Amino acid sequence: MNGNNLQLFWEIASSNQDARLTSANQLVEELLSQQDVLASSSKITLDLPTTESSPQDDADADADDADDAATALVVDEAEAEAVEEALGNRTVADLMYALRRLLRGLASPRESSRLGFAVVLTELLSRINYAVTAKEVLTLILKYSNPQVAASRQEQKDFMFAKLFGIMSLVQSDLLIQPSATIAEFKRSMRILIALSSDKPWMAESCAWVMVSAIAQLQRQDVQISWAQAAQSWMTKQISSTKELSPEKLAVMLQLSHGAAADFFSNVTLPSMRKEHPLSTANLPQLARVLKEAIPSENETSAAASTGARSRWQAKIHFVWDLILDIFFDAASTAETRISSFPDFYRVVVDETLFAAASSHDRKSWGFQVFQRALPRAKDADKPMLFTPNFMRTLINQLGNRDRLLHRAAVKATQTIQDVVKEQPHLGFVLVTQLIGKNGHQNFDSITKTKTVEQVLSSLDIDRVREYVKHLGDIICQGIQTEDEDELTEITNRRKWALDQLLFLVRTPTVPKDDQLLIDILTFLAAHGYFTMQKPLKKRFLLEHLPTPAFVDSLKAVTRSRFLSSVSELAKQAPPAAAGKKSSAGVAQDGQLWLAKAHEILLQLEKDTKSFKSIFDHDDEIAAKLADGIKCLDKVRKFEAKCTDHVDAKERARAFQSLLLSALLVSADAADGASDLVEPLCACADKLFPTAPAAAGSRKGKKTSTAEEDEGEVTGIELLCDCLLSFLELSSAFLRTSATNAFEAFSQNMTKESIGLLLSHLGTAEEAVQDEDEDEEMEDEEASDEDEEVEGKPRASDTSATSDEEEDEDSDMNADEDDDDENAEVDEELRARVRAVLKESGMADGDDGENGEEDEEDDEDAQSDAGSESSVEFSDLGDDEMMLLDDKLAEVFRQRVGAAREQKEAKQEAIALRFKVLELVEVFARKQPQSGLMLDLIMPLYELWIHRDEDTEQLAAKARTLLLSRISKAKTVPEEFDPTQVAELLQRMHTEARESQSNDVSNVSQAINLYLTKVALSKAGDDVKSALGGKLVEIYRESLLDYLMRKASRLRHEFLIDAFRRFPMLGWELRSDLLDNCRPGAATRAFRQVQVMSMLQAVLTQIAQRPEKAEVLGFVPEISNCFVQIVNDSTDPETTSALSSSHMKDTIKFILQAARISSRIEPTANELQTAWKVAKLQDAADKLQNSERFKASTSIHDLMKQLLKVLQPDTADVEGKKKGKKRAAEESTASTQPNGKSPSPAKKAKASKK
Repeated sequence: MNGNNLQLFWEIASSNQDARLTSANQLVEELLSQQDVLASSSKITLDLPTTESSPQDDADADADDADDAATALVVDEAEAEAVEEALGNRTVADLMYALRRLLRGLASPRESSRLGFAVVLTELLSRINYAVTAKEVLTLILKYSNPQVAASRQEQKDFMFAKLFGIMSLVQSDLLIQPSATIAEFKRSMRILIALSSDKPWMAESCAWVMVSAIAQLQRQDVQISWAQAAQSWMTKQISSTKELSPEKLAVMLQLSHGAAADFFSNVTLPSMRKEHPLSTANLPQLARVLKEAIPSENETSAAASTGARSRWQAKIHFVWDLILDIFFDAASTAETRISSFPDFYRVVVDETLFAAASSHDRKSWGFQVFQRALPRAKDADKPMLFTPNFMRTLINQLGNRDRLLHRAAVKATQTIQDVVKEQPHLGFVLVTQLIGKNGHQNFDSITKTKTVEQVLSSLDIDRVREYVKHLGDIICQGIQTEDEDELTEITNRRKWALDQLLFLVRTPTVPKDDQLLIDILTFLAAHGYFTMQKPLKKRFLLEHLPTPAFVDSLKAVTRSRFLSSVSELAKQAPPAAAGKKSSAGVAQDGQLWLAKAHEILLQLEKDTKSFKSIFDHDDEIAAKLADGIKCLDKVRKFEAKCTDHVDAKERARAFQSLLLSALLVSADAADGASDLVEPLCACADKLFPTAPAAAGSRKGKKTSTAEEDEGEVTGIELLCDCLLSFLELSSAFLRTSATNAFEAFSQNMTKESIGLLLSHLGTAEEAVQDEDEDEEMEDEEASDEDEEVEGKPRASDTSATSDEEEDEDSDMNADEDDDDENAEVDEELRARVRAVLKESGMADGDDGENGEEDEEDDEDAQSDAGSESSVEFSDLGDDEMMLLDDKLAEVFRQRVGAAREQKEAKQEAIALRFKVLELVEVFARKQPQSGLMLDLIMPLYELWIHRDEDTEQLAAKARTLLLSRISKAKTVPEEFDPTQVAELLQRMHTEARESQSNDVSNVSQAINLYLTKVALSKAGDDVKSALGGKLVEIYRESLLDYLMRKASRLRHEFLIDAFRRFPMLGWELRSDLLDNCRPGAATRAFRQVQVMSMLQAVLTQIAQRPEKAEVLGFVPEISNCFVQIVNDSTDPETTSALSSSHMKDTIKFILQAARISSRIEPTANELQTAWKVAKLQDAADKLQNSERFKASTSIHDLMKQLLKVLQPDTADVEGKKKGKKRAAEESTASTQPNGKSPSPAKKAKASKK
């Protein structure tokens, strides 16, 4: 055999499956090609057995039946040699060698080797069945798998595997069913497997699988063997003779029953089972016990039990499950009338056994595997029966936590469900109802932290989704009439869940649904949320039944909330766009707004007074406002219809419609203040959308708006912003979304006044609450003044006089929440109320209230007098009077606590409003980065962040995110801006950076500074001097000098160096200032002086890459002079401004980098040396060498040598060449031996290795 084929034997033993199969295929093809040459040149014949059995054959068969398993495992050496000789005559040498090596390789201790050799052996035997017989192969298998006398336990185990794999190859190659095979070979093979499974229980399953495969071959329709039936009868006798009922025995018997008579199991005895089919209803309990684990039957002895018990658990389920499922699901199965129904089998054997509460995790993992195999194959009617109680409980528990042992198995089960629904969408509704039904959980996805239900629903078609919606409607409407509180609570919770499911369907875009289904859902929610159904509507989807029991008020409120949430979700979704067209968000397929459709639904239901009755009673004022809103809506629609040439105007008109429709929808439930949203929008529409649509872009429209501004009138966009703020003040997520969407459409029309109106609401929460209180107090004062004028009697206002103090006290009380603090200031309002109660009870003098407020001493006297007087009067009060007094005093203190709570809630509402305003600011910054109003956003956001407290920490974090992410990183800058404003903002950021001790403040100010610098230079370009009228350079120069001259300066060097890197011309303009402060004694701190050098280096690096790079050489002499001065001063023993060694090293590094930068400009050598004044640099190097302070620093001297080498490359090259020639001459002299001969090459090589 050639070397290539020998190498293939090693490769088929590889642990890599792909490599193993590739090599196996190559080896088989090579051997068969050689065998084909032999077969074509000589005739190969086999001795076939006679078809008719003789008395002698029957005698031999009886003799074979008398043989035991031990005889079946023995092989005669002479017979084996004769077989090998006969095979050698029929096959080529390489093939015979391969057969021997493959048979030996089956005993390999490596599993991959056994698999590889078995695959090749099976393929070879199946391809050369004309040259070998089953008897010959079986003889060779036994010869090469018999252990030696002194074999170890591992070797004995390997030879057992060799027999198993050899018989498996014999069976799979179909040699046992060839005409040359006899029943004797079949019996002997089966006896070997029976012996192996009896001796080693852990091999029983593998041996049984080979037996089942052999029996299945005999039962094939294309196999015509005279002894097939006899072999099956013999096999039945052998298997039924064993006393233990195991999964292996069950698998063989089930295979033998295929095609057998109906009374097959009636004539076979299975331990602990009735003489019926093992899958019959009566045998299910015992079958469950057998499949759960191989437990010996009770009538066996303990010795037999210990011998037959299974010794280990396997993660993969037994192959008998495949045979059982084939019987249940195979259409050709003939056992259907003799077995139980599959749901009964699954319930008893799987759910109540494998998934039982007391079952181990191992058995439950088997149960999951059975479910994964059964669900795809089960009949459609039986699939829901697989979602049994124990299975669903285990599934939910294992999915809920990733740390559970069976979490992955449970995930695979849910994936199987999704795969089944994808292949058969009509089953989705049935399976979803099982997941969320009786045995499952209504919130299956949420408690399992998966998207199983969502994915299943996404796989449905529209008809199945409609069925699911109908199912949810039945859950909501079809209940039981009861008065039991627990039952009513359960019904209400179930209805809430169904309502949430309807919202989920609307919200999830992946769930298929058409416009009609969505309209039906909205109609259902509106009918039960805003109205009371008078009668069922048989022809209306979801409205065929009256809800039983009737909806309570709280449930109707939930329904209205789901209605508005559904409309809000639809307002954000875009329908599928046609080819080549762009779809708009919030519109249906017919192009109408979903908000408009929802409003029409409410109007239609309100008109149908026979079937629906509104639960709200709108007064005439509200009804008039709503009617005006509808008229305004029609007006805006007409405006939109006429704006065919103005896309922006049409978009704004549609956005305003959405805003107005949102107000009308919210006003439908008659909530407090909701109807007030409509009237301001109508006034806003009159200015935003004039009667003539051309005014949106015409000169006449511009003149009109200018006239309004001249007259000081409020513009339409300002009214719109005010309306948006009114929307945001209400705690409605629906209105919040509507306001945000509308603002996005009008963002390009924002003015300085309108954006200022929004930013004014970003003040502190205390300011907002204080403004509200002041407004109320001003109204009270005006009302009291009017009363005084009418009565003609002047009257002092106690409230206005003490309002500020009371607010301070209330805020302190709100922060401390400690009413018993002895050091707290006296609450005058509380004292007045208590005194009024005591006065009413006759326990306080009528003059105490007035005299008590004159001064502090009189107040204390009044308190002591009241105390003594009240002690006397308390004793005179009766029980009823005391209780009445207690109630009145309790009410006073209750009002005080309520006022504090109201103030706290008002503060929280103010913070919530500021969050919403920040969302609008973010929208504006995202949509209009080129607007000059972007600059107006910076300071309000910065002030909001800088003045944060515990209550506004999250609010400040959002403002900071806007500054750093949305504004500072904007790709475009304002096209038009006020230079004075930019200069003021820049000055503020520089001041903050110089004074603040916080790193966070420095980071934020640095980011804003870069943005503002970018804005300032957007028009000036490279002319930095003219930027902001020269203020830009002055501001940076001021910060640079502050950093260098003031020790207390908090400015970080990154603040300046980042700006110089981003805007190199700015740093280049300040180059002289930077260099001047590099000189000795220029900076207050030597570290900052070194940092200035890094700034200057960054500037030079950037300039050298620009067209202005030639200017670098003009600046080099100044750098050289500065460096020489630094060296002279530092080497002077009497100087006081000398640099340390580390600072000197940093300085030389800067000079070295500057020299390299200047050399990249490609000047001539003379120009470079002249600019750097190399002679002076050489003198400076000599001074450093001779200086007592620096002569010991070798790194300084090495850097100076590198500097001079960069500036004098020619001199360095000449010196290097001289040194190179001298070194070469020395090496040549050293390499010459005394006798004049050079050393041998071998010695040179050896020396070089050393």
